[in-house]
Amino acid sequence: MRATLAIIKDNKILLIHRFKDNMEYFVFPWGSVESHETAEMAAIREAKEETNFDIIISKKLFEHKDEFDSRLHHVFLVTEFSGDMALGWPEAEKNCENNRYILEWHDIDQIPDMLIHSDSIKERILENFWG
Repeated sequence: MRATLAIIKDNKILLIHRFKDNMEYFVFPWGSVESHETAEMAAIREAKEETNFDIIISKKLFEHKDEFDSRLHHVFLVTEFSGDMALGWPEAEKNCENNRYILEWHDIDQIPDMLIHSDSIKERILENFWG
């Protein structure tokens, strides 16, 4: 099970730009739900670990069984957060030339044309904004 975050501010969404194994793509901030956590608790923890943001979950958007990693994703909308954006552990520790993680804001209007894993989660998030 994973907690996945759609962190949005000023019509922009936060994505992690990935360069791995000679591939380039984007992912939403996400992480595994640990055995002692609820999906909401994992979302808050993962936001802090991956972005350095302290978040307030606006609402749960949906649950989705994903083809990218075959896990159930609990997808949360976040529009309130604080802190200075910074890549955190463990991504910062693993960050190297062949395995890069870069936090980036992107206009939501650009999202349909971007290679985002997973595509099905991307489409479901977009449905929440454009119906």
